[in-house]
Amino acid sequence: MVLLLLLLVILYFLGNVSQLLSKEYSENEIGYIVIQKGTVYFIQGKDVQQSDLEGFSSKNFMYSNQFESVSILNNELKLSMKDIKSGDKVRIWYSEKLESNPAKIKVIRIEKL
Repeated sequence: MVLLLLLLVILYFLGNVSQLLSKEYSENEIGYIVIQKGTVYFIQGKDVQQSDLEGFSSKNFMYSNQFESVSILNNELKLSMKDIKSGDKVRIWYSEKLESNPAKIKVIRIEKL
């Protein structure tokens, strides 16, 4: 009986993981990455320049209209970001965007453009 219950739990878990990995991600956005003190910021804007990203301050961005949006990426799945550095343009796919200030995005895939 315990073995059957354990098998059902494992199948349920594998089904959820499989569904997450095979899902067509319709929620995606393009922006820029800024990494400061271990925090990964996702910055969006039409006319973002490299100098804007270099001058980004995590303390002052809320008081500036320089960017359309600034969010923090939540990388719960421990996606590899070894080829991604501050200033890179990326596309992210996400499962959830938490409405906080700044917004926190649960990222499920990231691609350098």
